[in-house]
Amino acid sequence: MEKIKQIARQNPYGFTYNLRKDNFVRYGYVVAYLETQDCFDDDGLEKALKHSLEHDGIIGGWLNDDNDKYYYDSCKVFFTLADAIVFAKQNKQIALFDLTNQREIRV
Repeated sequence: MEKIKQIARQNPYGFTYNLRKDNFVRYGYVVAYLETQDCFDDDGLEKALKHSLEHDGIIGGWLNDDNDKYYYDSCKVFFTLADAIVFAKQNKQIALFDLTNQREIRV
């Protein structure tokens, strides 16, 4: 948990991290799982980490400018936009993030 909190401090506007490979994910389309919606603070980080380790091993974090809370998500990375959009809709997400081009895509 401390390592991810440190990564969040160093990347205040967001990050996507592969826990299994111990590196940042820089390419592809990242989509959060519904199960880790609204995870923030230590309890949220713990929940997102647990889910991530049980699934794809990808965790993301981002600052919500509306309330100044730092959110954590268990995520899945796709390499085709069509697959990412299907997963985003299945997980009731309003947007996904294109890591390659550093832009949000509304679903």
